[in-house]
Amino acid sequence: MNFWFVQALGLLGSLIVLASVQFNNRRIILAAQAAACGLWFAHYSLLGAATAAATNIICFARSAVFSCNDRPWAKHRAWLWLFLALFVANSAVTWEGPRSMLPAVSMCLTTLALWTRDMRRTRLLYLANSPFWLTYDLLARSYSCALIELVALCSYIAAVWRFDIQGKKNADTK
Repeated sequence: MNFWFVQALGLLGSLIVLASVQFNNRRIILAAQAAACGLWFAHYSLLGAATAAATNIICFARSAVFSCNDRPWAKHRAWLWLFLALFVANSAVTWEGPRSMLPAVSMCLTTLALWTRDMRRTRLLYLANSPFWLTYDLLARSYSCALIELVALCSYIAAVWRFDIQGKKNADTK
């Protein structure tokens, strides 16, 4: 498959997610997440990165369940443990060597970030997950996703700085 086409699939998925947060409509955001998971699935599959490809199937399911957070069945803690277990199991089932642990760790951190209601913890978990995906993307030759992950990492650092470090200093001086 053409190298640039494969990279474009990954980049397009990332750009869709980045653009989706500019809408104040949950359905649009969730549809964008679903589309991105599909594009990333194709991207990683074409790169031969089985762990990341399968991870996006689980991410699609996690988004579907977590999007129903207004329904009692979706709030049950069992979903959290199920998705954590699925990411770990996926790593074992699609084993590509030690690099397969990187998406599992990253997606477990992301799942915890999405589950928690504490925004400081969410930011810190996103900050912690980013280096794992960045490393995996570089190892899998997913350069377009690595570039976006680098941008995301900078964004997470800025958010932690603004809200958790500077914000705390400002609150302490008042």
